[in-house]
Parts: sequence; structure tokens; C-alpha cells
Amino acid sequence: MTLKTRFFDAFASRPRPSGDEILRPSVRHDGDRLRELLATRTSTQLSPYELRSEVEGNLWMLSPKAFRYFLPAFLSAALECYDTISVFASELVTALTKPDRADVEAALDRLSGASPRLRLPEETTRQLREQQLDWFDSGTPSAIFHERVEDLSQDEGRAILAFFDAFRERHGADFPFGELDAAIDRYWNEYGPF
Repeated sequence: MTLKTRFFDAFASRPRPSGDEILRPSVRHDGDRLRELLATRTSTQLSPYELRSEVEGNLWMLSPKAFRYFLPAFLSAALECYDTISVFASELVTALTKPDRADVEAALDRLSGASPRLRLPEETTRQLREQQLDWFDSGTPSAIFHERVEDLSQDEGRAILAFFDAFRERHGADFPFGELDAAIDRYWNEYGPF
């Protein structure tokens, strides 16, 4: 059985969301294009181009129901088409990683230590740090993660663990800060062995 088949088999019982269930209730008109696209596609019909041009940068907009329904397509494309959707794949890894305050702090520290040419002004960096840590401390990132994964079946969780194992083998070098190990260790190991 291929990984793609495993992903789609594991999530086969997930119902297709209706048009008004695709995006989070808080998403307004800025999500109209994404809603319209996903309302006309099944999980098997999403193309890498659509992931890159419409879904990338907008995973946060998806309702938990839509996230789980389209997840097999996301997992499969991240593995099979990584060269063309690497930014989306990175966003997916982040979405499937249980949030930790230390991650936010480390990312901000790396930003502060960037080369002078890429470094933000000190005041901007301070405001960004404050904003990002306040957002994390609000509990929103953890709540979003748990909404997405709280009712996964054993087969679904094992499929995601298999994704991370294969993704780490193929693309781990592109994640030098231990992001893939963190995702596995913080949550997905509980579904092992796959």
C-alpha cells in the first residue's frame, strides 16, 4: 500500500463539509476565494497548484472539519510535490505540531540574530515579540491544534505519524531546527508504532 492510499483510506470516513462549514466562523470575505475553491473540490481533486496559490498561507482559515477532510490531500501533496509546494508543506508541518511557547521564543530569537541586512528595527522586533507571545499566551494556537486533532481515530493518527516519518526521511534536511522531531515527540508518537 502506498502512503497516499494509506492517507486517503485512513480518512475515508470523514464527511465532506458543506460550503458554509469550510472556513472558521470568524473568517469573513477575505476567505471567499478559498471557500469557493474548496466547495467545488473533493479531497482527491486538489492540485498542487491550488495548494500553492490558494491554500498556502490560509490553513488557519479552515474549520477543523474541513482541515481533517482535506488532510489526506495535504499530506500526499507535501510528500509527492514538495519541490513545488515547500512553503505549504512547512505550513502543514507547523499546523500539525503541538504548539510550545519555546518555539515562538526561538523563532523570534533567530529573527533578532539575522544578518543586519535582514534584521528588523529593534522597536519592530520588540513589538513583534510582544504580539506573538501575547497571541500564544491567549491559548489560541493550542486551541486550534486540539480542535483539529482531538477526535482523530487510531488509523488517522498512525497515518499522520507515517507521514512525518516519511517526510523526515525525504526532507528533514530542510528543517534544521528539529521541527519534525518536535512534531512527532510532542504528539504523534502516541499513535506509534505505525
